[in-house]
Amino acid sequence: MKTRLLLTAPLLALLAACMTAPPAEPPAPAAVPAAWRSPLPHGGSTAALTQWWAAADDPQLARLIARAEAGSPTLAQAAARRRQAEAGAAQARAALLPQLSAGAQAQRGHNLNAVPGTSTQASAQFNASWEIDLFGGQRAAAAAEAAQAAATTADWHAARVSLAADVAQAYVQLRLAQAREESAELDTRYAEQLAAWGREQQRAGLMSASDAALLNTDRAIATTNRSQWRAEAQIALQTLALLCGDRADTLATELAPPAVAAEGFELRRAQPRLPEFDVSALPAQLLAQRPDLAAAHQRWIAAVQQQRSVEAQRYPQLSLAALAGESRLRVGGASSQSSLWAVGPSLTLPLFNGGRLAAAADGAQAATDEAAAALQARWLTAVAEVEESLQRVTAGTEREREVDAIKREWEGIALRAGAQAQAGLQSGAQRNTTYRNALAAYDAVLSVRAEQALAWIRLYRSLGGGWTGA
Repeated sequence: MKTRLLLTAPLLALLAACMTAPPAEPPAPAAVPAAWRSPLPHGGSTAALTQWWAAADDPQLARLIARAEAGSPTLAQAAARRRQAEAGAAQARAALLPQLSAGAQAQRGHNLNAVPGTSTQASAQFNASWEIDLFGGQRAAAAAEAAQAAATTADWHAARVSLAADVAQAYVQLRLAQAREESAELDTRYAEQLAAWGREQQRAGLMSASDAALLNTDRAIATTNRSQWRAEAQIALQTLALLCGDRADTLATELAPPAVAAEGFELRRAQPRLPEFDVSALPAQLLAQRPDLAAAHQRWIAAVQQQRSVEAQRYPQLSLAALAGESRLRVGGASSQSSLWAVGPSLTLPLFNGGRLAAAADGAQAATDEAAAALQARWLTAVAEVEESLQRVTAGTEREREVDAIKREWEGIALRAGAQAQAGLQSGAQRNTTYRNALAAYDAVLSVRAEQALAWIRLYRSLGGGWTGA
């Protein structure tokens, strides 16, 4: 046995010297600009993105996001995939260690194992084996599984970011629909009053039939708009229920808006205002916190390590095995006992396999190239998404300033019209017409504010939600 081990030692040293080199450096991001082309908002810190929802003026949004994280089936699937990948990585690491097993057997019978007569036979064995990773194939396979586990962890974080953005988007859409439903309800009320006034004017011969018909058409359009926004509110509510894994009727009670004012010009339903945050880091630095980019990078690492593992299969495989055991035999009144042991190396050298190993190596190389291209494509997509979001935020900020000024102007006009109508300086028809014009301006404000909130949500999503791999 000593002679065999002495002969094996130089072979181990020789083969260990032939181990493959470490993986190459990751591919550099392609076409990532040195600075952002779009104007950058300056309203906070990117580090605050992880708690961004809590800073909104509507606490209901943060509660909905927390509920979605607890009950979302999509997030549960991502978490399950993460656990599966981590279990696969643990199995791959276990393959690097020696494998130990023990077994025992007992039998009683006639002519067992060619022993005449009735006999009782018992045996116990202890087995040990260890495949020596000469060329790093098993270590590379374990590293590939670890990288895949890291990728699924990043996928899980990406799912959380996406889920939060989806919930926030649906919530903004819900509040927009509820606010526009309120506006449409008031508009319908004023349009109905104007249509009734028009019919009276027509009967008195003070208005033509076509003008009265136009007023009635305006009433029908207002009624249609009210129905549309009621439906949009229900659709947004159902989307929220799906994202949160909850019942729509439960959410409907919790998210019910204030009732529409019974009289006068009063708007009670508000939209959530999302806080601004700063975008000051360079593109490559800032995009590194996107979990989807981290996942693509880890999958490239996994492909490189898998390629190393496949390449190692083309070289000799060495393993050590040991066996120790004891058996007992009892026939009649006599018994005997024997023991055995064995230890030694086993060397396997692939000589001919019809090109299977070479083809596997080519496939692994192609998989590595694919993962590198996917990583590059992800970088390009990330840059484009952030640039688009920055442009939308900038444009939305400018539009919001303009529509806010228009809203304040029409609010003043509506208040004066109501006061003048009460004082008898305006007719009810003039007042209702002014109210409808003010509501049209208010609808524009609602749309712009919702678009601006959605632009910030898109920017949050495109920046990875403040996630870091640390």
